[in-house]
Amino acid sequence: MIPARVIIAYFSPTGGTKKVALALKEGCSAALVHQIKTPSFTIKLPTPEVEVTTVNCLTQKSRTKDLQLSANDLFILAYPVYFGRMPWALSKWPALQGHGASAVVVSVYGNRAIEDGERETMMLLKEHGFKVVGAIEAIAEHSQERTLAQGRPDEQDKADFKAIAAQLLAAVKQGLPEFAFDATTPLKAPGKAPAVPRILERSRCDDCGRCARMCPMQIIDPDTLEVPEDKAHLCMGCRACMAVCKMDCRGLPEQVMVAVAARMAQIKAANPERKANMLKLAH
Repeated sequence: MIPARVIIAYFSPTGGTKKVALALKEGCSAALVHQIKTPSFTIKLPTPEVEVTTVNCLTQKSRTKDLQLSANDLFILAYPVYFGRMPWALSKWPALQGHGASAVVVSVYGNRAIEDGERETMMLLKEHGFKVVGAIEAIAEHSQERTLAQGRPDEQDKADFKAIAAQLLAAVKQGLPEFAFDATTPLKAPGKAPAVPRILERSRCDDCGRCARMCPMQIIDPDTLEVPEDKAHLCMGCRACMAVCKMDCRGLPEQVMVAVAARMAQIKAANPERKANMLKLAH
């Protein structure tokens, strides 16, 4: 069955996951083109009545919107893996209701490992009324260390995503059963951010408040633009607040950055090969 809509939602604090989502959108749009051939030329037209859209689900406000999904839709959720787990901000998404829509999870990681992120996200979607039919493993620059998977997704990745989208939609048209995944083994313990980003140079801050508005957990005080001590444990270490700071004055203390760099160097040394993007479908 051709889906009525393809909705690609992305949670992208630093931009890598958004690039993956947009590449998948391009691939889906290309795969949903049909050809009308004549003796002298070929016309390519979009498949009638199939809408391919993206939804930014980074902020709490964006996750309050009802997507009005149905069993005729295909929902693709792209998210970054943190410490081998799903970003816990996604667990606060009450408006997300699948109503039987088919779903594919896209686990984006920085060339290290996915661990429990994939099955945790599948569990979330199943709990919210989706029929999970597959998963995609995708590579993007590591948010903590940009030289890990540097420049990805690159042109080769975009070609991969185009082929993956075509394969996915062809399988969806034929019909897919639910994806079998382990929902019983306890998830690994959640990781802890090494430190909470803060304003390092107060004189440079222009009090625009973008950091507070874009924080996925909404834990930055809009008046002080700092994270209160009693909310510090909620920080995911996603760096969204740092990424949107136009004055480049929000960050982590130097000693923390040095420790993170040392840890990332170990991870980079242990993962030197270029890991591939993968599609896994239910059988």
